[in-house]
Amino acid sequence: MFEVQNWVFELTGKLKKRFGSGLCFVGYQGSYRRGEANKNSDIDVVVIFEYIDINILVDYKKVIETMPFAEKACGFICGKEELEKWSGYELFQLYNDTVSVYGKLEDFIPEISQKDATTAAKTGAENVYHLACHSFLYDKDRKTSLKQLYKSIVFTIQAKYFSETKEYILTKDELFKKVTGIEKELLEISMKKDDIETFSVKEIENSYSVLIDFCADIIRRF
Repeated sequence: MFEVQNWVFELTGKLKKRFGSGLCFVGYQGSYRRGEANKNSDIDVVVIFEYIDINILVDYKKVIETMPFAEKACGFICGKEELEKWSGYELFQLYNDTVSVYGKLEDFIPEISQKDATTAAKTGAENVYHLACHSFLYDKDRKTSLKQLYKSIVFTIQAKYFSETKEYILTKDELFKKVTGIEKELLEISMKKDDIETFSVKEIENSYSVLIDFCADIIRRF
């Protein structure tokens, strides 16, 4: 059975051996961190170096390629100085969803504010709104597009909830218990997004409508 923490510990050891003091932080996030992973899930690794250049990236890729399940590896990689200057709203998910294995994320990211969360929610809504309209008009495979849109909307709901309560809810199951109304409806579809494959044309159109209306409301109000 795959154990993500053991995998990241092994990767960290190899990175420390290769990069020494140039390695500042290693952690992981995403579905494995939330306990929601399945056999198709990626391994979302977060790595911070003292600095980044193309040679660092080449060597990092070589290390990743020595790992089992290397094809599943993805994630966020950054230089320390760039991360310290990164926009707070862009770091909302990273900061709250990452488990540290080596180093402390707090050493590089200032505390994420309620304002950052509000901006993250609005930005997420803008992105989903745009993609939903584009997908509805032009995509041939709307069902596949809808699955991705309903995956993305969860992060917008998380940020919106934090901006209103100052409480970060990690998993979809926990968030589902907290929210009501349209947010609960959106989360329910996200949690069962494989069911989208069985949707009729009318159900697909309704799903797009609900997403677009929800995002439009956030954009107008935030």
